[in-house]
Parts: sequence; C-alpha cells; structure tokens
Amino acid sequence: MTSLTYKHITEIVDNYDGFLFDLWGVVVEGNYNYPGVVDNINHIINRGKKVIFITNAPRTIEHLSSRLTAWGINASKEMIISSGELAVNMILNSKKIFAINKPLIYHLSSDQNNLTENAQISTTLNINEADILLLTLHYDEEEKVNLDKFDSLLQTAVNRKMITICANPDLGIMQQGVYRYCAGYFAAKIKQFGGTVIYTGKPYSEIYQLALSKLPNISKKRILMVGDTFYTDILGANTIGIDSALVLTGNATKFHNQYSILEEKLARIKIAALEEEVMPNFVVELGNGQELLAPKLA
Repeated sequence: MTSLTYKHITEIVDNYDGFLFDLWGVVVEGNYNYPGVVDNINHIINRGKKVIFITNAPRTIEHLSSRLTAWGINASKEMIISSGELAVNMILNSKKIFAINKPLIYHLSSDQNNLTENAQISTTLNINEADILLLTLHYDEEEKVNLDKFDSLLQTAVNRKMITICANPDLGIMQQGVYRYCAGYFAAKIKQFGGTVIYTGKPYSEIYQLALSKLPNISKKRILMVGDTFYTDILGANTIGIDSALVLTGNATKFHNQYSILEEKLARIKIAALEEEVMPNFVVELGNGQELLAPKLA
C-alpha cells in the first residue's frame, strides 16, 4: 500500500490561490503555537493569497480576532469564520428559520463562553421555559467531571422536542496531550436519546459555502482546506469539492503518535483515512518540522 504524499506548505503555495485553515490542532494547541506555523501562514498572506480561518470554535469573531492577533497572525475579522457565529445568526433569524419570533435560549456552556453575551438573544436558566437549546459546552478529561450528569437535562430537551443547535460539531480535541470533550459529544447524546440536532460548522456545507463566498473569483480547484480532523475538516472539503490536506498535529496524532519514523506515520494515516472513508489529497507540514515535538507558548 502506497502512503499519502507528504509536502511542506511552501512547496504547494503556488498551486493554490485560496487557503482555508483550521485553528486548534493546526495553528495552536491549547495556549501553544506550533513552531513555525504562524510565520508560514503570514508568508502566504503576504504573498497575496486569499486566506480564511474556518473554525468549529463556538466563539465570536471579535474573540477569535483577538486570539489570532495575540498569536501573531496578520488577519482581519473578515478572514475569520466560526461555527459559533453561524449559530448566533441562526438564532437571530429564528422567525424565518424556525417560525419562532423571539425564542428563549437555554445555553449549555462553559463558564467562560460569552457567545450570546452581546447578541440580541434572550436566555433562560430554566430548560422547561426554553425554545432552543444551544450547545457550546466543553470539559477537559483531566477535570474528571462525570459527563453523565448532563443526561437528565439533555433528555428533557428531547422529551420537549426542543430545537437543539450544536455550535461545535467536534466530538473532542487534543489540548497539550489532554483530551477535551466538545459540544459535539453532548449533541451525540441528544441523538442517542432520540432527539435531533442542528449543527453549525464543519463538515456541514453552510460554513464552507460562506468561506467560498469570500473567495468569489477563485476556482474550487485552486482552494485548499488544511485541517487535523478527518470527519470535519477533510470530509467537509471533500464534500464541497475542494482539495484537502491533513496535518500530523492535533486530532491526527492519535493515529500515528506511537510511531517515530515519518514513513510509518504516513502509513498509519493512510490506514486511518481508509477506515474513516475520508481521504485527504495529501499530508502537509505547516511549520518548521518541530510541530510534533515542542509547541511554544502563544
């Protein structure tokens, strides 16, 4: 079995005019930059290439813009698309989408998430009063929280046939070696209990269509999605009809981390891609070759 082609980002810059970059697991992990990645992305931007950052973070564009600035990336707010903003826009258009004029929102979130704070959205702390359940919750594995404690609330949402919006389809991400359960994990429980979920973000077409609308004069053949997750980044790109490249960092590490030789890592990634039935066009290195060794504080 031939392995996937491995390329450095500088080798393929001239092959594309538009680049879609995931953030966590691609540019950063937790509070750490992958070495060399920011410099190479800035180089692509400075070359005049069109760059969009497309993330399943349930965060506002303002929040993400400040993070990118802190990381040293030369990005305007117009270059950022988040699943969180899509979720807020969906709620703000509830009359048209759900035939609910002024819905009450139950926001199941982490304490620091301010996604709805500055939006014209009414929230309630009583799940039985709410029209819509908004999921942005996450927990790190090391917090040792019994995640089943949310089952009763999720079951209530199902029993009431509430509209559930998941603002982060990711089941989880790696954060400096610690697994973080994301909103997609809790959305999966809703479905297990017999409910339905509306997802905003990758791999669903709406977020990719929005990204493509920001690249109006670029052929799909000249656009590349770079991500670390088969079932979101790569699947979404393949479905919309653009090229995709998988990095070896972030969620991809679980498939190859026990191997030290690059050829072995690529072989394991190929096996994983076949098992997932989601094949990237190639594997890409974004940094200086040290991404898998020692991220630096962002």
